[in-house]
Amino acid sequence: MTRARRIRHLLDQAITRQPKLERQLYLAGAISAGFEERGISAVLVGGTVVEFYTAGEYSTADIDMILPPLGSKEIGAIMEELGFVRAGDYRHWSHPEIPFPVEFPPGPLQVGHLPVEELNELDVEGIKLKVLKVEDILLDRLVMAQEWSDAQAKVQAEMLMYAHYEEIDWPYLHRQAAKIAVLKILQNVQKKVKRRVKGK
Repeated sequence: MTRARRIRHLLDQAITRQPKLERQLYLAGAISAGFEERGISAVLVGGTVVEFYTAGEYSTADIDMILPPLGSKEIGAIMEELGFVRAGDYRHWSHPEIPFPVEFPPGPLQVGHLPVEELNELDVEGIKLKVLKVEDILLDRLVMAQEWSDAQAKVQAEMLMYAHYEEIDWPYLHRQAAKIAVLKILQNVQKKVKRRVKGK
């Protein structure tokens, strides 16, 4: 299957599949492949990553992807080729057959002020979709909880930690949290989640 046909197939799956998260991942995979054709790496971030890591316990309606610095014309050319239309400025897009708005938040790819150095990859029918590691999306939610007093972001951090408590890289998580000044809120969340894990 050519890359163009694979992208078309992913978009078709995003249109026709029933489970919402699957549709979102197919959509993100198609977008990622569209940019990859031009040698541009797109990374899935935000609520869809939380939804993936919590197996749908948290739900979001939009897709957020970080791109390297690009001009609006370059983004526009690729997104229009994929069948998207602008929904405001060049960072916001929608597809007439898919109910998930797409946004490209401004980069660079970082958590707090720290650049993200490692990513996970999801295989979406042969397309490698780059996503934040669970530790980094958890830290991202803690930053939101602390800096914006976002109670929902703190709940998401708890969900992520509970779902992946046994496999989290705790030294990395604590080290990065200290660097971006969210160690105290991390420790508070960890105490709460640890009690839930022990009570299972």
